[in-house]
Formats: sequence, structure tokens, C-alpha cells
Amino acid sequence: MTPGPDRLIFSLILMIDETVSTVDQMIHPPSAPELLVEEAGQAAQNLWWDDRDESLWWTDVAGGAVYRLNWKTRIQSAVYEGPTVGAFVPQEDHSWLLFRDKDIALLDFESHSQIMPLIENVRFDGDRFSEAVADVEGRVLAGTVRNERPNGAGIYLLEKNGTLGKELGGTGQSNGMAWNAKGDALYWCCGTTKTIWRCRYDAKRGAISNRQVFHECLPEEGTPTGLALDSEGTLWSGRRDTGVILKIGENRQLLGQVTFPAKHLTSVAFGGPDHRTVFVTGITDEGRSKIFTLQSPVPGMTLRRSRIERVKA
Repeated sequence: MTPGPDRLIFSLILMIDETVSTVDQMIHPPSAPELLVEEAGQAAQNLWWDDRDESLWWTDVAGGAVYRLNWKTRIQSAVYEGPTVGAFVPQEDHSWLLFRDKDIALLDFESHSQIMPLIENVRFDGDRFSEAVADVEGRVLAGTVRNERPNGAGIYLLEKNGTLGKELGGTGQSNGMAWNAKGDALYWCCGTTKTIWRCRYDAKRGAISNRQVFHECLPEEGTPTGLALDSEGTLWSGRRDTGVILKIGENRQLLGQVTFPAKHLTSVAFGGPDHRTVFVTGITDEGRSKIFTLQSPVPGMTLRRSRIERVKA
């Protein structure tokens, strides 16, 4: 009996080498990307969904502003303008931790966006901070970026008492970070080596160890930037230069891709009332940022808030 065309196609798919990138094997998502914010600044990144009031936050690292979008009203407002905020994390006490050019400060949004310096004249390797995440104990890991210096940046650990120290080096571009469910494994994107690393993390000591390659990006995949995990442990990896998100399973297998109408994706985050909305920042060839949404079949991991004490180091 001659096999039908569907069976032949399925057989060909099974013969494809597992090492071949899914960039050329488009797996259609359940829904296509939709435009949420037309004008998100010059270089938007570090997306954060706040469950407390259902709002979306991001920083414009080129425009010196932090924006907030009210999910219900779709009203966008600049809640901060000043020195560049490379990364930020919300605190348990409802303030926002800002990693700026020369200091780390607290933004009290509920008190008319009052700014209070936390660590002044902060010293770090790099031109600016990049993405940041809080661990299960309330500390913060923040990456840095050093232009034209492949080993001039890294990841810094901010302790709850306000002390800042370098935890990891060997990169010129620290990009997205994400935790596994237990918070004892850190996924980290190095833009210099175009690699996603998986590291062991000791939450009691705040220590990174056992760094291992999780995914090496092929040239046609682009540079890994934003990173988020869903509840099944699948990585959603945003890419610069190709405008795609690649989905990578816990077993390191490529599961598919989503293509966006912006060449340079910078940040990925889950949110929305059911945490099934994927928010993505992208920069167009014209140098303007936009924010897109995509619906995920499963919810994303809930991000943690920091607990840094309000005492100067």
C-alpha cells in the first residue's frame, strides 16, 4: 500500500538531524504576535509584569526613562526620567530598585516617584547594567555590558544589606537571566559567546557555580538576549539580528520558533492575569522600540521581588 503524502512528510521530519536549527523549521504558534505598544522608546528592555496592579514596566536604556503600562486602561506613562536605568527589580516593600549609570537607587512609585539613592558612586566593570533578577532570598543578580570589550563585563550580586560584588566574569554582554522552579539553577545569556549557560546556584550563600553550556546558538539563530521560562521548564529565548523567539525544552531540544516584525528582540516576560501572555520588546531597523504580545499554551514562571534593605552601603 502506497503511503499518503501526510505520512511521507512525517517520515521526512523524523529523518531531520536533531542538530539542525529550527530557524528553518517553522512551527506555527497558537497565535501570531500582536502589537501592544507602538512607541516604547528608543531601546526598550527589562520587561516586568506587576501582578499587584496588573501593569507592565520596562526601561528605555537609550532614552533615560522607565515606563509603565496600565493593562486595563492601556494608558502608558513615564514614571521615571533621568540617568539611564540599565535594569530594575521591584521590591517586596512596593519600591523599585533601579540600577543606574553611577548608583543604585530606590524609586517610590506610590509616593509620586520619589528617588532615594541606595549605593552612591557604585563601581562595576562595564558601561551600564543590563537585565536583573531576584533570587529566593531577596538578593539581586544584575548583569553588565561593556562595549567593544569581550571580557569587560559580568554578573554582580547585590546582597540584602546593600553590598555589591562581582559574581561572574568572562563576558562583554550579559543579557537575559531566568530561574528554574526551585531557584537553584540559573539560566544566563552571554551575548559575546552567543551561548545560553546553565549554572548551579546556592541560594543560602548567593553563589554561582558549575557553569555548563545549555545551548550554543548557530549563526542563523542570532544573539540571545531576553529570556523567560514557562511552567513546564521551556525556555523562551529572544534573539537579536533575527527577530525570533526560540523555544528550547529542558532536554535542550529546539521546539520551535516565533517570528516578530522587529529585527532585534531585547526582552521577554510572561504576564497578564493568567500569566499566559508573553510580552516581547523589539527594536526596528528605524531605531524605535515596540512591544508585542503572544499567547502561550501554558503559563510562565512568576518572577521574584527583591528585599534589599534601605541602608546605604
